[in-house]
Amino acid sequence: MQYPRRLTITAMQWHRVRDLDEVAPLDDADIRCMTELRDVLARHGRLERFALQLVHKHFELGPHEVLVETSDAATREHRLCVQPRDRLATLDAVPTAWLLGADGPAVVCVCANRGGEGHRGRHESD
Repeated sequence: MQYPRRLTITAMQWHRVRDLDEVAPLDDADIRCMTELRDVLARHGRLERFALQLVHKHFELGPHEVLVETSDAATREHRLCVQPRDRLATLDAVPTAWLLGADGPAVVCVCANRGGEGHRGRHESD
């Protein structure tokens, strides 16, 4: 897949992402912020295109690695695994998670979409 020029693929640890157990619980300020973000998405007609995710990590990624999500509708399994970033072209990967930094959006997770089956079939990398 060809990515827009403004899009960078980066490993999450370069953004000082905290481990899940170090992330503060949701609070009223978070709810107010999410409400404002919802309003912006609504103004741009993007409510059904984007959602929010708590930024966290479970382990370190190397500078040449990226998280790849795969799904199996038959077994109702969804998983993330680490792949070398240079394999993305062979996976027909679609960006699915971004960090919004000062330099613009940075892709931190992609979905492998192999075999033309999309999310309806198993599309893991070999």
